[in-house]
Amino acid sequence: MSDSTTRASAAPLGGRFWAFWSASLASNLSDGVAMIAVPWLASSLAPDSAALVAAVATAGRLPWLLLALPAGVLVDRLPRFTLMVSANTLRLLLWALLALVVFSGWASIPLLTAFAFCFGALEVCYDTAAETTVTALVPRESLERANGHVRSGAIVAQEFAGRPLGGFVLALGLFVPFLFNIAALLVSVVALLRVRATSPEPGDAGPAEGSVPRAPRGPRGVWADVVEGVRALWNQPLLRAVAVIAVFVNTAYTTLLSTQVLFVRDTLGLGPAGFGLLMAFAAIGGVIGGQVVSWLRSVLAHGTLPTLCLAGSGLLYLVVALLPLTPVVAGVYFLSGGLVLGYSVAMTSIRQRVTPDHLLGRVNAAMRTVSWGMSAVGMAAGGVLVAALTPTLGQADALRVPYALVGAVSLAVVACFGRRLVGLVREHDV
Repeated sequence: MSDSTTRASAAPLGGRFWAFWSASLASNLSDGVAMIAVPWLASSLAPDSAALVAAVATAGRLPWLLLALPAGVLVDRLPRFTLMVSANTLRLLLWALLALVVFSGWASIPLLTAFAFCFGALEVCYDTAAETTVTALVPRESLERANGHVRSGAIVAQEFAGRPLGGFVLALGLFVPFLFNIAALLVSVVALLRVRATSPEPGDAGPAEGSVPRAPRGPRGVWADVVEGVRALWNQPLLRAVAVIAVFVNTAYTTLLSTQVLFVRDTLGLGPAGFGLLMAFAAIGGVIGGQVVSWLRSVLAHGTLPTLCLAGSGLLYLVVALLPLTPVVAGVYFLSGGLVLGYSVAMTSIRQRVTPDHLLGRVNAAMRTVSWGMSAVGMAAGGVLVAALTPTLGQADALRVPYALVGAVSLAVVACFGRRLVGLVREHDV
């Protein structure tokens, strides 16, 4: 990396970015509270039915599979800050309505499922717009640093603040956590309005207010817009390679996630407190990884950061499969948390730089559809894999296999695509 690029990447990110970061922090705090409050409410409404509780969780994730691509069209058609303000304002109103429903004793599983789907749909719109908007706030050379701050803040807000807060205030009443959601989203909306009010340069946050978007308006043009975004992803050699890698790596990685709690319980012999502590190690590693990814990009040979993160995490997961000891696993979770987030930040920043602004929302949405779609496949495959191997290996050893699978797939991807990925990054991310 040149000296001028290094200096640019170290330049101040500016007040508009930090206002946006504050909005993201508040929004993620609301998400963290919801991650505890909504499942707990569902379990209180259906204490004897795991299927009904799971239905609520599924409804919250389903919009990522069904609505991400149309949300990308909205992001590319509409002013992005306006879309984010609207999404969080609607979420605020929905939380207020849900709090009233719970307080009044009218809550039910079907109603909570409908709320979860609506919250998920608005989250898709907000998150897609937020990832697309970062490019309007900082220079392209600073994207790793900006994205690292955003992702680190999300981990802190969700894992270290939102979830504990949600669990604590549940003791005051089932509706009380939702009041904190309302307050957090109100802060987010105010911060976003501050960003929008600073008169951005034309085109720096998507189509300007009142301008005619590139894509045709109306429902008839939505499918054409979606196809254009998917083609833009597939026709760009670097983005196509990243999407193919995501299919393999995300599928393997989520086999681990779906059986992780059983691995901690049956293989390591830990209880809920031990599981929470391991997750804290991973979260701390992620926060640190998000903060150093920009520095790593500046000191490593250009284009090598994503490949090194992928190779490092693959080796670490093989260590867990071979040495399933609690201190080893804790250290691996800490290091791999940083490497996984580093890879994610690096690839997100590259995607933001190489994609034309008018296509960025749809390309981001297409990539998330690939990631979330393969995550669903991987989670189902993880349970099937462990169940199939348990009669032969026993439960404790069968649960080590997903870690071995993640390590083997990651290293195989590096062996097959690593050099090609480095070359594509050097060619296109300039």
